[in-house]
Amino acid sequence: MLFYILAKDNGEFCFSPLPSAGLILGGWTRYLSPGLPLGKLLAVTAGLPDKKPTTQPEPATQPFSPALPSAPVIDGDFENRLAQKLTNCMKKENMGVQEKVQWQDTSREALPEAFNIEVLQNETMYQKFLRIAEGRQLAENEFRIVEKELGVSTKELLGFMQKAVQSGNAEWLPIFEQVRSRYFCRRCGSSHYEEWPSLYGDTYTCLDCREIGPLNSLQILFRLHSVDVPGQTRVDTDKCKPDQTVRSYSLEFTFAQEKAAEELWQQVHRQKAQETLLWAACGAGKTEVCFPLIDSFLRQNKKVLFAAPRQDVVHDVQPRLQKNFPEYNIKILSGALPQDMEPSKLTVATTHQVLRFYRAFHLIILDETDAYPYEGSSVLEYGIRQALRPDGQIICLTATPSAEILLRVKSQKCAIVRLPVRHHGFPVPVPEWQKNKLTRDRSLVELKKVLLKLIADGPILVFVPTVALVKEWTGVLKMVFGDLRVEGSWSSDAARREKTVLFRQGDINIFVCTSILERGITIKGVQVAVLFADHTLYDARALVQMAGRTGRSAECPVGRAVFIYAEQTQAMIQANRWIQDQNRLAEEWGCLNG
Repeated sequence: MLFYILAKDNGEFCFSPLPSAGLILGGWTRYLSPGLPLGKLLAVTAGLPDKKPTTQPEPATQPFSPALPSAPVIDGDFENRLAQKLTNCMKKENMGVQEKVQWQDTSREALPEAFNIEVLQNETMYQKFLRIAEGRQLAENEFRIVEKELGVSTKELLGFMQKAVQSGNAEWLPIFEQVRSRYFCRRCGSSHYEEWPSLYGDTYTCLDCREIGPLNSLQILFRLHSVDVPGQTRVDTDKCKPDQTVRSYSLEFTFAQEKAAEELWQQVHRQKAQETLLWAACGAGKTEVCFPLIDSFLRQNKKVLFAAPRQDVVHDVQPRLQKNFPEYNIKILSGALPQDMEPSKLTVATTHQVLRFYRAFHLIILDETDAYPYEGSSVLEYGIRQALRPDGQIICLTATPSAEILLRVKSQKCAIVRLPVRHHGFPVPVPEWQKNKLTRDRSLVELKKVLLKLIADGPILVFVPTVALVKEWTGVLKMVFGDLRVEGSWSSDAARREKTVLFRQGDINIFVCTSILERGITIKGVQVAVLFADHTLYDARALVQMAGRTGRSAECPVGRAVFIYAEQTQAMIQANRWIQDQNRLAEEWGCLNG
């Protein structure tokens, strides 16, 4: 997108993608042509004298970005030097722009034919735009979605954006920020980019946030800041305690859940902890334990985000939240669905989709913090931190915390709340071990015996470490169990969601998969078999999560998890020890039923 330098008669200037902004917003009488990418214009204007204007401008004319200089007083000679500087920049960077650099007056003729200036004067539509864009950072490839939502043209949308910028509520930013000799993507914080030549000189494309749309240095981000609505009702947090008399939930809390919910509320509202770890046993109901805390924020008219690394978890959690908070239209953002711009007080999103927000949420509940692709991703962690308001708070949920977050707990940088027992009170099944090299001879006979015992108690979730093994063992098990329905899936499988739904409905007997169903999924009566449990891709936390799929529902509180292995590994030993330690703590609390 190209930007222009606009000037007023009193010497102020600003940047805008609309040369006609002078007519639209008033006061801007001329602009410097040709337009260039915003990053190039910022380089041209770097080092301008930081003088205050002779008369204090109205709020609508305040500078619109902290990256830009404050509005100086400039005279005709200065304007000529600015035009010369732009000319020199174009020559130095070998830009292919042939247009002569010159100042032009804004006029009625500058308005595009399709531009309806009355649209910008429609305050109702402008307020709708603010509601849609608040707390978001919009890339150019998202503008059309907003245009469609508002029913306006691109130029009219840019007019709304410039109006927000001029009012001081928004800012235009180049995609890349240069720090010394490195460039960083403002959306994802990455310095991993690809360089290529363009009409406007050297150009960079970010390689780390392409999953939600590619970005390059010729483009911009539009950020509309989150602001508190004047006069909105504030609720005393003492009246927002985790009391089920305030709201009825879809399940009755156990003693352990009530204890955890109360401690969580205390850490957030009393201790003002910026980050809290809720360490729960697999199937303990950690999502539901957060409901009273979510309720306390929503009743204060604050925005809440529930984020998780994987689509399956997000699609599983949203209906549970909607059931318990029916008065809110809870939005779900994932790569499996069209992008939804409708604002919501309570949003559920994958961690990749969170990159679209900027300082939007008062509370972020981050589920499965140690799961792929979030764990170890500086980009996704950057996105979570960036989406949190400066005064916001984060709750991290997991059954298998990473060494990093436990270190933060130890150093008192992160508070901790424990929930070691499942909601039905039965212990997490400790995995059984079956030594089997899984070759095509006698070992298949032994494997069939193991799986036949499991299938007698319910459908089987079979985990394998790679996509190739999913395809191979789906075929093998179809051959071995010809009278049963066997299916397989993995992260990039086009039919993944459809197959998962069928498995949940009981239409599939044996489901072979990679780690896509390792977390956040509850399937009644499911039994687990982990093939190649000694594979190097399986660490202790992955094995705990896979074993934790069993016995999760109150109707079927027990189940079996079997590790099929050739050689014993430290990860297997640690996984069993981890589960046994959680069960031991639950027993100490006096909460175990079985």
